Amino acid sequence: MKKTLFIILLAITPLLTFSQTENQKTIAKFTITDAKNNGVDITPTLLKAGAYTVFYTSGNDGLIYMSNVWPNSNSQSFGPMYGVKSEKLEETSENYEADFFYYNWRYTNDYDNKTGTAKVQVIKIYKPQGVAFTVKIIPEDLDVIVYKGYMDGTIDFSIYD
Repeated sequence: MKKTLFIILLAITPLLTFSQTENQKTIAKFTITDAKNNGVDITPTLLKAGAYTVFYTSGNDGLIYMSNVWPNSNSQSFGPMYGVKSEKLEETSENYEADFFYYNWRYTNDYDNKTGTAKVQVIKIYKPQGVAFTVKIIPEDLDVIVYKGYMDGTIDFSIYD
């Protein structure tokens, strides 16, 4: 049942700059409209790069992968997620419904071959206009990278709790 739920309803045209192979299936794409690195606004840089975050599966390994893609710069950071935990915030008169996901991300940068592990928090906020998101990434150097925007597709990390 969980594997069936994992096969997500969305099919997005293959993302050529994302180096997608036949075995990779895009689950959700998060379009970045606002970005900060250690509190410094880097939005213009990411908008110029056409940056987005994408979640996908690869082969039959049962893992979800995350990639931060900068297509106009021809670069990305990518790798599998593990140790996923989730929480749900119910809608109230003061808050929209939201899903919180916490996980570790084992990443590789294709532009400098650096590898590492980062702590990641993804918040999906269900608004009448669509799903907004916040992605907070904290790599080993303890930088705090925050992306905000809107989500295309659907993803439920809670099946990996």
